[in-house]
Amino acid sequence: MLITRISIKGFYGINTSIELGPLTIITGPPGSGKSMIIELVWRILRGVRDRLFLEDLVRIGDARVDITIALDDRVRKRLEEVGYQGDSVTISVGFDDGYTGVVRVGDREVIVTEFRNGVSRVKYPLDVEVADASTLLNPDGLSPKEQALQLVGSASEDYESALSVVRALRDYLLSVGIYRIGPYIDFRGRVRSADSSHTDFIGEHGEHVVEILSQLFTDPRRDTDVRFLRRILSELGFRNFRAGWYNGELVLSYVDRRGLVHIGDELPCHMKTILALVTQLIVARKPSLIFFENTDYCLSEGLGNTVTKLLSNYIDSRQLIMEVRNKWFIEELKMPHVVLHNMG
Repeated sequence: MLITRISIKGFYGINTSIELGPLTIITGPPGSGKSMIIELVWRILRGVRDRLFLEDLVRIGDARVDITIALDDRVRKRLEEVGYQGDSVTISVGFDDGYTGVVRVGDREVIVTEFRNGVSRVKYPLDVEVADASTLLNPDGLSPKEQALQLVGSASEDYESALSVVRALRDYLLSVGIYRIGPYIDFRGRVRSADSSHTDFIGEHGEHVVEILSQLFTDPRRDTDVRFLRRILSELGFRNFRAGWYNGELVLSYVDRRGLVHIGDELPCHMKTILALVTQLIVARKPSLIFFENTDYCLSEGLGNTVTKLLSNYIDSRQLIMEVRNKWFIEELKMPHVVLHNMG
């Protein structure tokens, strides 16, 4: 499990704290902030790769997001080598007219950064202007502009230790698969080309599902996954499901309950959601974090049991944060260690 706790204050008027599990379900009435939680956490984690951007989000007063991340043995060992011990790290981002970032290992503060009016600074363990603090955990961006005068004595050693922590955390998070899907799933049953550049991500709305499934169906190493997928779909009335080339296009084909053969046809809406979920689970990197917004899109009562089978088969090394709107779906999702957070 990657994220163990999320705390949000000020954004969209939200003031909440969530202890997460391997599968966390966020529910609540329309406008309660379910999607905003996913949006915020997604942006913070993407801020490790690209510039952090929260300026367009509605907030009340000073806003803040805290994300606590569990560390694996390899990262813990790297941190211990530079004097920091703990099983988790907390990344905090405060936003008023600029950004303040804080990294803590356990309860110990490691580094405090600031990006305000286009100026980047590190405030702790020493106060110095740096190259670019707009991207979280970027050791290159945290290089001081005036090294000789400010980096002296013990402060220099503390700063180098802090940067070692930053490098270890950045390497760890960049190795994790982070995917965001939804709020709706919509893709055609055929495509004209095989794009292999999205081998571990189905796309925000499932737009790469057909290409990825066609790769799974031709990879002998994925035979077990393909058999599982076909069995699940057969239970739903879609027999002989296949993905592959037909008349110069990649198509999905199956036989329906009436015995009619469908080749590249428009797929039933609930089938798209099921295919998107299972395909992403199959190809997601290990470890990975998957955000699934509006998970019960187009699903009807009874299909929660199918989703349970999918998640139970692939939850290992993956953490899911799911936004769910229907009470029946939650009641049908029979899995251990599910955390339910109601925004109502």
